[in-house]
Amino acid sequence: MNKSTRNQVYFYLILTASIIWLIILPKPFRNYAPIIFIIPTFPFFMFNYYSKLIEFSNMLKTMRPDLFNKYVVDYGNAFKGEIVNIGLANKNNDFENLENIELREKYLLSKQSIKLGIISFLIFPVLGIVTICL
Repeated sequence: MNKSTRNQVYFYLILTASIIWLIILPKPFRNYAPIIFIIPTFPFFMFNYYSKLIEFSNMLKTMRPDLFNKYVVDYGNAFKGEIVNIGLANKNNDFENLENIELREKYLLSKQSIKLGIISFLIFPVLGIVTICL
């Protein structure tokens, strides 16, 4: 099982456990279902996104300096010229078509991690509303 599949399985496992927690347990314990979901998902995926983005940027700097210079952005003083913009809202054809498998995998993992982090952040209030309604 590759890392991408493991991340998805982890996300859906925690989501399923939270939904089961929400349905099965009585009212006082039910209130903790959103917290049971958000604590192991959002920080995990955001930290994973950050670490994979740093790894991808460093690998891109050494293997493909032309692409690195094209997409490098300045995130304040600490990360000036160190991190590339992977394009969260749209596809980046330059990164999608990388020949190096390891480099492309880091790109896909960082993109997947930010998506799962955002989805987990959005599911948290939905679970809170469902908790109140049940």
